[in-house]
Amino acid sequence: MTSQTNHRADLPDMTLPQATADGAAEHRLQTTASGGTSTVSSGPGDLRSLVWPSMIEEGRTIGSEPVEAGDSAHSRVELRRSVGASAKIRSERRGEAGDNGLGGAQAPTKALMMLSVVGAAVGAVGAIALVASPGFRLVAIALAFFAGAMAVWRLMADDQHRAVEALEKKDAKIRRLMARCEELEDGAWELRESDERQASILSTLGDIVIRRDTSSTVVYANTAAQEAFGQPNSPLLGLPLKLPRADANDGDPTQDLSKDSGSDFGDVRLQTKSGPRWFSRLDISVRDTVTDQPLIQTVLRDVTDRRMIEDELLAARQSAESSSEAKSRFLATVSHEIRTPLNGILGMAALLRDTRLTKEQTAYIEALETSGETLLLLIDEVLDFSKVEAGKLDIQARPTPLAPLAENVVELLAPKAQAKGLEIGTCIDPALPEMVTLDATRVRQILFNLAGNGVKFTDEGGVSITLSGRANPDGGCFIDIGVRDTGIGFARDQAERLFKEFEQIDHGPARKFDGTGLGLAIAQRLAKLMGGSITAEPGTVGGALFKVSLPVPENLRSDAEAGLDNAAGKKIVIASNGRIEAPLLAKRMSAQDADVRLCLPGSVDMPDLLAEADLVIVDNSAVPDSGGWLASARLAGCSAPAVVMVSPPERDRLDRLREAGFAAYLIRPVRMDTLSQVISGLLGNAEAEHCWDVGNELVPQSNLKSLVPARPLRLLVAEDNDINRLLSEALLRKLGHEPVMVVDGEKAVEAASGGNFDAVLMDLHMPGLDGIGAIRQIRAEEAENGRDPVPILMVTADVMQDARDKAAAVGAAGYLTKPLSAEAISEALDGLARKSA
Repeated sequence: MTSQTNHRADLPDMTLPQATADGAAEHRLQTTASGGTSTVSSGPGDLRSLVWPSMIEEGRTIGSEPVEAGDSAHSRVELRRSVGASAKIRSERRGEAGDNGLGGAQAPTKALMMLSVVGAAVGAVGAIALVASPGFRLVAIALAFFAGAMAVWRLMADDQHRAVEALEKKDAKIRRLMARCEELEDGAWELRESDERQASILSTLGDIVIRRDTSSTVVYANTAAQEAFGQPNSPLLGLPLKLPRADANDGDPTQDLSKDSGSDFGDVRLQTKSGPRWFSRLDISVRDTVTDQPLIQTVLRDVTDRRMIEDELLAARQSAESSSEAKSRFLATVSHEIRTPLNGILGMAALLRDTRLTKEQTAYIEALETSGETLLLLIDEVLDFSKVEAGKLDIQARPTPLAPLAENVVELLAPKAQAKGLEIGTCIDPALPEMVTLDATRVRQILFNLAGNGVKFTDEGGVSITLSGRANPDGGCFIDIGVRDTGIGFARDQAERLFKEFEQIDHGPARKFDGTGLGLAIAQRLAKLMGGSITAEPGTVGGALFKVSLPVPENLRSDAEAGLDNAAGKKIVIASNGRIEAPLLAKRMSAQDADVRLCLPGSVDMPDLLAEADLVIVDNSAVPDSGGWLASARLAGCSAPAVVMVSPPERDRLDRLREAGFAAYLIRPVRMDTLSQVISGLLGNAEAEHCWDVGNELVPQSNLKSLVPARPLRLLVAEDNDINRLLSEALLRKLGHEPVMVVDGEKAVEAASGGNFDAVLMDLHMPGLDGIGAIRQIRAEEAENGRDPVPILMVTADVMQDARDKAAAVGAAGYLTKPLSAEAISEALDGLARKSA
C-alpha cells in the first residue's frame, strides 16, 4: 500500500475493451485510488455495446465525477444504480427487438414445430399425388403452397429459437461480467479505504515517509515532510534527497544522501520550521508495487523528547559518577591523612609497651591502643563501603582452609569477649570440605562484623559461630554460617532495617552502643558479591541469629574426620555451666557418634555419669577448685581421664592442675584440631606426656625481642613525616636492623645509587618526587649500571587498590599499609629474605 501526496477519491476508471489476439474482448478496470490495475477478460460478446452505452445515455460515465473522502458508501450506491438502469434499458431494447422480428421473443413449442414438419410432409405428398389428376390440380397446388408455408415457418421458427438461445447465453455472460465488475469495484473501494486508514495513521503519528530510487532521487514524500520542513528544505520530487542538518559545521547545512545505499538507522538532528529537532532515521529497502523497481524508504520520527530525557539521564549519571569518584578520592585522602598520625600513635604505643611499665601505665597503653584500633576499624569500614558503592571491590576466590578461617575470628574476639565475661566459640560440621575456594579476606570480614556485633550488643551469655553444609543442586555445596548471640536482640520487623547504611538498634546522642552502622550493610553486599546471601532473625529466647550462605565448588565429605574416630560409642561427660562453648563441644563430638552428656557440676546424677564415663571434660570457670573437684570425682569412682578447659589468663594454673591429675588441657576458645588430638590421644591410650603437650601451643610474645632476625639488614627508609620517620627508625633498630633515613624521593634515589642496601622501604606520597617516581628512577639506574634490583617495599597510608597496582607495575616487591606494626615489618622482611635465598 503506497500513500500518495495528493490522493484522488474518484470512482474507478473503466476503459473500453480492447481486442486481443484471439478475438476476445479484454475489459480493463483501472482504480486510481489504489494505484493498481485489475483486468477481466470476456468472450466475444460486446459488453461495451450492452452496458457502457446505457450508462452514457444517462450521463453517468464512470470515473468522471470526483467523490469527496468519506462519501465512499454513497458513491458505491450511485454506481450500482447506474448499472441497474443500464440493465433496464437493455431489457427494453430486447423487447423491441422481439416485437420487430421475434414475436415477443417467444420461441415456438416443439409440438408446433413437429406439426409443421408433419403438415409440410402431408402437403408435399398430397400435392404430388393429386397433381396428375386434372380435377384435383387446384387442390394439389394448394397443398404444395401449404407444405411450402409450413417449411418456411419451420425454418423461421428454428432461426427464432437459435436467436433466443444466443440472447440468453449473452445475458448470462453479461450477468457474470457484471457480478465480477461489482466484486472488483468492492475490492477497489476496500483498497482505497485501507489506503485512507494508513494515511490517517501516518498523519496522526507525524512520521515523515520519503521514498527515493537507487540514485537517491525522491519519488515520493508524504505531507508530513512538507509540514515539518517547509520550503525550501522540503524534499522535492525528482531531486536528490537532502536533509537540513541542524548541527552542520560547514557551509552546506544539508545532508546529502545521494551516496547512501542499503539500510541505515540512527538519530539525526534536523532543522524544521519549529526549530532544531531530533529525528530517529530508519532506511529500509522496498520495491515499487507497480514498476517493481527497488526503492529506499526513509522514515523519520520525531524523538526530541526522548533525546532530552536521555541527555538529562546521561548528565545525571555523569554527575553521580563524578560525585562518587570525588567521594572516593576524598575518603582516600582522609584515610591517608588519618592513618599517618595514627601510625605514629599506635607505633609509639607499641614501643612504649616494650619498656618497663607499671600496671597503671600498662592499662593506659592498652586504652590508647584500643582507641586507635577502633578509629582504624572505623576508617576501614567507611572505605570498604565506598569501594562497594563504587563497584571497585573485587572478589578474589582462592583455596583456603575452612576451620582456621572461623577459629581465627573467634580467637581475635576472645579477649574482648572474655573481658566482658562472655563466652565465644565455634563448631564446624565434619562433613564440610577441609579446603574451600572463596575470598578468605572477605569471609573473615563478614564473620568479624557479625561476631563483633554480637560481642558488642551482649552483656551476658556469649556468641557462637556454627558452620554446616548442604549440597548444591548446581554442583559443589553451600556453606551455611550461623552467628548467634544472647544480646539485646531486635523485633522481627526490624530485620531488614539492620542491613541499611548507618542504621542501628538505638539512635541518638544518648545511645549505649557506638559504631557507624555500616558493618551489616558491608557484610550483606560482600555476601551478594560472592553469590551468597545473609539474613537476620531474632533468637527464640532473646538475642539474634544471623545466617550466611555461601556457595563453593567443593563437595561435602562423606567420611568422618579421623581425629575423632576414637570417640564413636564412647561416653563423654562435660561438666560446665557455660551456655555457649560447652554445648558447641557436645554438638561437635555428638556428630562423631560419641555419647556426650552435658551436666552442671554438683548435679544429682553427676556421680553416676562420672562412674560410667570414658572421658571427662571440666570447665575450670564452672568450679571453684578444679583440682579439688577431680579428687572428689576420683573418690566417687571416676577412673576416666580428665581434661580441663582454661582461658588464656589461667595458664599459670596449668602446672598445679596437672599435679592434681588432669591428663590434658584445652585453651578457650577451643580449636577443633586441638580437640581432635586430645580426644584421640586419651581414648587411644597415648602417652600422658604427649596428651599434655598437645595443648601446649606457643603463645605470641608481646615484646619485640622475639622478632629479631638471624642476620641484621641494611635498610634505606624514605619517609617525609618526622614522627613516622622516628617511629620507623626505632622499630627497625629494635628489630636488629640498620636503617638509613632520608626525607624524600630524590634523596632516596641518590642514596640508592651510591649505597649497598638489602632492601628499601619507600613511602608513597612524598613532596617533590613521590614513591612511584623514585622507584622508576632507581630501577632505571640499576638497569643502566647492570646492578641487581634491590627489593623495595612500599610503605604508605594509602589503602586503595589502584595505589597497590601502580606500585606493583613499577616493580615494588611488597606493600605495607600504615599503621605499621613490628610483626608486619618483620614478616615482610623475612619474606624478602626467603625470596632472595
